[in-house]
Amino acid sequence: MIMSPLTRTDERQLEQAERQSQLIVPPLNFAMIAPGIYRSGFPNPKSQPFLLQLGLRTILYVYDGDCQPYHQEFIQSNRINYKHFRVAANKEPFEEMDHSLVAQILAEVLDTRNHPLLIHCNRGIRRVGCLVGCIRKLQGWAMTAIFDEYQRFSGTKIRISDQEFIEVFRHPVSIDPQFQPAWLSDQQT
Repeated sequence: MIMSPLTRTDERQLEQAERQSQLIVPPLNFAMIAPGIYRSGFPNPKSQPFLLQLGLRTILYVYDGDCQPYHQEFIQSNRINYKHFRVAANKEPFEEMDHSLVAQILAEVLDTRNHPLLIHCNRGIRRVGCLVGCIRKLQGWAMTAIFDEYQRFSGTKIRISDQEFIEVFRHPVSIDPQFQPAWLSDQQT
């Protein structure tokens, strides 16, 4: 069989197909919280190449459901430390995230021995949004800026109970000063 030379259109289509096959897709609601700390929704298999580029040391899953087998396999095969915290969502009128559990999670997030670290829940909105809001409080952010960031990630799924949780969270967070991020001062923990 004799192959005819590629036309310019053929070459462009091949280049486009190659680029698409190499697309790196971040997980839903992915963002950097601070150097070495990232947030997202539950990563799907398409986001695994992206996660590998981050060189993650630790993944924290904050959700009351089980982890997907493909995600567990990815974590194990890449020797990433994994911790699953079963965190209930804030729901009116009587359900609230456990303050001591949130403080425990924050201690893990703020320990530089765990960095680079990804913290994720199912969609990267509520539970992670509350945790990020608590980190922002520790960083000294104004509540209006914290709520603005929460709302950017939650879109139309804003829960006043989440914002109330962030506002009233005052539980002490135990961090070894030797391993806390440089951007976090001793007075804020």
